[in-house]
Amino acid sequence: MLIVTAGCIFIIAIALSIGASHVTLLSAITDSRTVVTQIIMLRLVRVLMAFVVGCALAVSGCIFQALLKNPLAEPYTLGVSGGAACGASIAIITASGAVSLYAFVGGVCTVIVIFFIARAMQFHPTAIILAGISLGFVLSSSVLLIFAFAKPDSIHKTLMWLSGDLSMAQYQHLPLYAIIIVMLTVIALFFHRHLDIISFGTSFATTHGIGTVHIAILFWIASLATSITVAATGIIGFVGLIVPHAVRSIKANHAFLLPVSAIAGGTTLVIADTIGRSIVMPYEIPSGIITGFFGGIFFLILLLTRKDNL
Repeated sequence: MLIVTAGCIFIIAIALSIGASHVTLLSAITDSRTVVTQIIMLRLVRVLMAFVVGCALAVSGCIFQALLKNPLAEPYTLGVSGGAACGASIAIITASGAVSLYAFVGGVCTVIVIFFIARAMQFHPTAIILAGISLGFVLSSSVLLIFAFAKPDSIHKTLMWLSGDLSMAQYQHLPLYAIIIVMLTVIALFFHRHLDIISFGTSFATTHGIGTVHIAILFWIASLATSITVAATGIIGFVGLIVPHAVRSIKANHAFLLPVSAIAGGTTLVIADTIGRSIVMPYEIPSGIITGFFGGIFFLILLLTRKDNL
């Protein structure tokens, strides 16, 4: 925990020192000019938003991997990304300013549908995954249908949002997102023993007093965290899959797994965003593209080197 936290602080300091201008964190400390402070503050809001979103995705990934008994599950397995994408597409194409609200409502509506299906199927992991995949296809087709009637500039804006663009981060939204994510993470930590037991299988969990109520609570914690992240920054893949999967290989106890994955997930997304906004300056690459590119390569390496421990 100490190593991960120290690494996180070090990465954040580096991220604050990298950008289109030559202002660094050290120069900001020694230079009292207003413009230097403003540059650091502009970088800080992106770094903090990236960290909060990365934390949420990693925690959601941990919970879903336990609930679905699948170490390759991720926050978007249930089709939340498809629902949020559909909502955001409608908002952008209709020129509504409430893109995040539309995305959040779309994601939550998808989760509600999945929840009722899952409850009807006694929260069977296979049923949940198949329902999520089915809804994902329907919602993806809906987004393409919306594109067919949209103007080119609206399509471009929607695609940028779908790619996970952290440039939209704003200070007025950050505290609300951070408070909600911290609350959901703390609640999840109270259920760390339940997650440990659920990981051993449905029959084992039932005999140890884990009922559908506990599973439903964890289901909603992970789903709400995912919906909030998609509403805040768009769709950012692989963080919720790779980070908890990698941390799980160190220790599978959720009292350790949840907080360490949260810090590691936040740090990972800070790195991805820093690469995206500095690799081809002054242009920016959305974080979702960076995580997808490097995450896919990393995951292939992980599969090839750890075939016996998946």
